[in-house]
Amino acid sequence: MITFVNVFTVLPEKQQDAFQAIQKVYTDVVAHQPGFIAAKLIVSDDGVRVTAIANWESEENLKALRNTQGFKDLHNETFYNVTISSDGHVYSKLIEIKPQ
Repeated sequence: MITFVNVFTVLPEKQQDAFQAIQKVYTDVVAHQPGFIAAKLIVSDDGVRVTAIANWESEENLKALRNTQGFKDLHNETFYNVTISSDGHVYSKLIEIKPQ
């Protein structure tokens, strides 16, 4: 399993619009892809970030998503008008620490 974390930087007045656009990508396309396990979308209290944290069976599944027409269609002018930048990274090592 891998975890893909993508931090989107947005203008504070566009945070809700960005959240909705990112949520649409996840609900309409990502959720239906082979190898997708689950995701969390979170918004920062400072109003300038939306973060997507997604679990996938493999990096190959994640790469295949990017080539789907649905993914390309939703990364359109509207999507890019509400995001300034994105910084995505794949993580494959996880150590979970819980209270004792």
